[in-house]
Parts: sequence; structure tokens; C-alpha cells
Amino acid sequence: MPDISIVIVNYKVKHFLRQCLQSIYNASHSERAEIIVVDNNSQDGSLEMIQAYFPEVKLIANTDNKGFSKANNQGFEIAQGRYTLILNPDTILEEDTLKHCWDYMENHPNVGAMGVKMMDGSGEFLPESKRGFPSPTSAFFKIIGLNALFPGSKIFNQYYLGHLKDHSEQNVEVLTGAFMFCRTDVLKQVGGFDEDYFMYGEDIELSYQIKQAGYDIIYSPASKIIHFKGESTNKQTLSYTRNFYGAMQKYASKRQAGGGLFWRILIAVGIVFTAMANIFKSMLKRILRPMLDIVLLFSVAKLFQSIWARFYFNDPMYYAMHNTDLILLLLSSILIFCYYLFGQYDRRHNIKHLVLGFVSGALFMLTVYSLLPEQFRFSRVVLVVLAMSSPFLLFFTRKFYNLLLHNTSRFSGWPKKRFGIIGSDLSFIEIQKVFHQSEDESFDMAHIEGDEPLALVSLVRARKINDLVFCSKDISTQDIFKVMSLLGDKVSYKIANDDNSSILGSDSKNHIGEWYTMDISFKIDQKFHRRLKRIFDLTFGVLILITFPIWILLTANSRKAFFQAANVLIGSKTWIGYKMPDPYRAELPNIRNGVFELPGTNDATQNHQINTYYARKYNIWLEVQYMIQLLF
Repeated sequence: MPDISIVIVNYKVKHFLRQCLQSIYNASHSERAEIIVVDNNSQDGSLEMIQAYFPEVKLIANTDNKGFSKANNQGFEIAQGRYTLILNPDTILEEDTLKHCWDYMENHPNVGAMGVKMMDGSGEFLPESKRGFPSPTSAFFKIIGLNALFPGSKIFNQYYLGHLKDHSEQNVEVLTGAFMFCRTDVLKQVGGFDEDYFMYGEDIELSYQIKQAGYDIIYSPASKIIHFKGESTNKQTLSYTRNFYGAMQKYASKRQAGGGLFWRILIAVGIVFTAMANIFKSMLKRILRPMLDIVLLFSVAKLFQSIWARFYFNDPMYYAMHNTDLILLLLSSILIFCYYLFGQYDRRHNIKHLVLGFVSGALFMLTVYSLLPEQFRFSRVVLVVLAMSSPFLLFFTRKFYNLLLHNTSRFSGWPKKRFGIIGSDLSFIEIQKVFHQSEDESFDMAHIEGDEPLALVSLVRARKINDLVFCSKDISTQDIFKVMSLLGDKVSYKIANDDNSSILGSDSKNHIGEWYTMDISFKIDQKFHRRLKRIFDLTFGVLILITFPIWILLTANSRKAFFQAANVLIGSKTWIGYKMPDPYRAELPNIRNGVFELPGTNDATQNHQINTYYARKYNIWLEVQYMIQLLF
């Protein structure tokens, strides 16, 4: 009989799950543990990965998404260990984590569950490692952000128990479902997770039931884990707000605390407040820089207009009589809009896209100008100067914005990546291959060798490394954590799995995480290419509607295109979608359902290869090529 049963609920995080399982097997005491993975119909190759690399894992494969609570309870039903560890798949354990928890629970029979110190992918402490029971006041302070403004306050940050030090052992009220080391008999006594909760709140309810059963709950920072996603994944969305505060209401109704009406009002306030804050933040983020650039181009145009009027027309007031300001503002906006479409305000950008924005913007702006009534046309010379100066002006404004926002004056928006690889000579070669397959930007790569964390940190600083990759087969998780703690959040961290075939990382708790593998780098997932695909959809849709008699008389597919054009224009479909069936469709970036599927076969494996090629190699010319092939 195993000492520990480790229950992991997985949903579409195959690469994270693999590293999680590997970290468990690298941990001491793992030989006395059983691992149970409950898969909620991931359809991303998770099942095949487990069967291929971890055949000893007990696997429950659900045919639909049962939710976190129900899926965990499925695992609890077959768990045989004296203790049960509830673990998220996007975590990595230290080598001593299992042994530390086992020893602590053995020596403290009054403890029903314990948690450890959780860090995000940047090495920062995750406050959800320890929490208090929710109340109307703590929920309200969390909604309006006072808990973040006063993180050490017992009053304002009671939800995260901010007054309790994260480096000291504490008797707490709530542990996160990402890591809960529980006595199995206590789990059975309280009935496991309450299945009334589908997402969020189930760990709070379980913690409450454990406390009610007379047991203590302990937070122990003596051992640490990495939790890549953290609680903050997508927490700025309305869906998160509704689900989170809905769970709080459910918890309150079960406790009959705070009044159901008050909780409903609080949830409504939370949703409205979050919606307004997100809309304002999103608008500010999206339009502030373009608006400033419009003002800049307009000002430059007005300056040249004044100079041209004085020296060419010998009349400083020449353009004032024509009232050109609104037209000039409109044409400046058109120019900036074209730059936007070609990625001027994306985090990733390059000179090629700047040139494309210039060419398309200049042509579009001059075309619109030529179509204006005679009384609104004032001077092509001013517009030509505006167009010709725009790429130089936007080149320097982008560098200025990047300096302010990202602390780099590079035009691309990213500091040039200087990867440091901590591992053996062979690992360094293998990691190089992965990055050269996956990265689409230039980067430097250095091999960092050493055994002591302090020596490694010195080398990283001396070589000015800003992105550090740990080869997990060559360096212990404990040493990884030590290096991360010493370097802090000035460096991005990634961890390669045991055969260096994939590399996982996350810059903060606010990001889901990223991975690099030998076979994953999708151009279609980049904002620039997504916009181009949408532009193609709109352009071709309008073209079909304008020339509709031709399409009706051609092929069956051309007639289909005509009748589906409206769906494409409103955004419910795209012209070209993935070829189905594809059992690994979930591994690919999400796109709309297609009016037409990629040319393929009835063989699911070949279809996945076709879909992967399309997603990896996507460009507008490939889209045009497929469209011609499908129509004619």
C-alpha cells in the first residue's frame, strides 16, 4: 500500500503535466507514492503522453469536462495512500517536498492538511499559498484592490492573510487546491470536494470542512513548489469575476454568513466595477499610443502646411481659408490605422512590418484623398510629405514608447534575448535545437556551467543573461529555486524537461505560461498574422458580394463561398479552417470554423500534420494559394 496518493486533474496542459510528473519522480519518497491523473477530456495528446512516458500512472480518462471538484473526487475514490496530495498539473515540486510533508504530518497528528510556499514562474511568492475564509468585507477589499495597495494589512488583505509572514510557518484557514497535502481518512470523513462548486471556491469549502472536523491547517514555507499559472490566470475577465464571486456567494449561502442579498449586491458591484475597469484599461492600452501618434502626424502636417503656404503660395493664411484641419486629421488617422494593422503597436514588431504599414497607409490615404470632393482637396504635396515622414517619426516614437514601457530602446519592443543554459554540454546542444526551431527572433545563447548556486548566479550576472533555462536532468529543483531566489525577477526563467524536448516558463503569475518544443511555433497565433487573416476574410468577402454573378455561375465551392460571405463578414466564420477530423486539434492555436477546410484526407494523423503545417507556416500568400485551390 502506498504512503501517498497524488491526485492530479488535467485539462489541456500536456507539456506542463509532463514536467510535473517528472518532478514527482525526481522527489524523494516518490517510490512510496502512487500517482492518479484524472483527465477531463483534454484531447491534446495528454493521454498518449502519459501512456508513453509514465505507464505506471493510474489514469482516469473522462469523456467530458467534469470540473475540478468532481474529477478530484474520482481520484480520491481509488486513492490507497495514507495521505493524499491534491496537486495541479502546472506545478514543479522540490526534491524534498513529499518527504517534508510526510514527516510533518507524521509528527503532527492534529494537522488535517498542509500547504507549502508557492512561487510563480518568475520566482515571486504567490499569496494564495495561504488564505483566510472569505467574508463580505474581504471580498469587497479584493474587488476594489485595497488588498494589493496594503498587502501587509490584517484588515485590507485578510483574504490573503497579508499580516502573516510568508517565510514563517503559520496556522491558516484556507489552502489552495493547487497543493493540498491531506490525511486521506480526513478527506473521506468530510466527503472530499463539494461538487456544488465547478470552478473556484471548492478548496475554501474543503478547508472549512477540515477545520470543522477539528483539525489544523498549516502553511509551511520549509519546502517550495513552482506554480506556473498561479491563481491570477485570466483574473481580469468578466468570466473570472462572475465565477469567483459566484463561488464566494455559494460559500456564504452554505455558511449563512453575511446575508444572501448583500453577497448578490457585492457580486453585481464586482462585475460592474471589473467590467468598467477592464474596458477603461483596454481602451487606454489600445488607443493611447495610436492617438498620440495621430496628434504627432497631424502636428507635423500642419507645420509643413504652414511652411508650404508661406513659401509656395506667399500667403501664411492660405490653408486657413480652406478649413483643412478635419480632413488632415482624418487622413492622419487613416495612415496610423494602416500602421496599426501591420503591427506598429504590437509587442513584437520589425522593420519589414513598418515598411508594409507605410506602403499600405500611403496608398490608402492618397486613394481616399483622391475620392474627396474638390472643395476638400487642398494639397497632395502636404500628404506626400506626411506619408514619407511617417515611418521615420513612428520608428522613433516606438523606440521612445518601448523605453518607457519595457525599459528597452529596441524597435522590436523586446530586449534582445540573451539565453543562459544551465546544464551539461549535451543539454546545451539539445536546447539550442529547440530554440532555433521555435524562436523567430535573433538571440544570443551562452552555456552556464557550475555546481553551486552562488557561482551560477555570478556567471549569469557577469554575462548579462536575461532569460535563464534550467535543464532539469542536470540540476536539482532545490538549486533551481535557490538561483531564482538570488536573482529575483530581473531574469525570466524556463525549465527544460528530462530529455530537453520541451521548455516551459512564465514571466509572472499573470500569464498562463509559454512553452517551446521541437514541434511548436505557430505563426498563425501572432497578432500580425491574425489581423492579416481577418483582413483577407473581409476583403475577399466584400469582393465576392460585389461580383456575385460570377461566383454563382462557377463551381459548387464558389457558390458556397457566396452564400457564406455574410457569416465571414460578421466574424462567425473564416474562409479557411482546420481539416477535420484531427484528434490533436486542441494542441493548435484556436481559429474560427472555416467555410472551407484545408485540403486533406480522411486520415486523422495526416490531417493533424496538414493543420500543423498551416499553423506554423501561415502567411497571407499561403492563404491565397489555398483559397485558389479550394475554389477552382
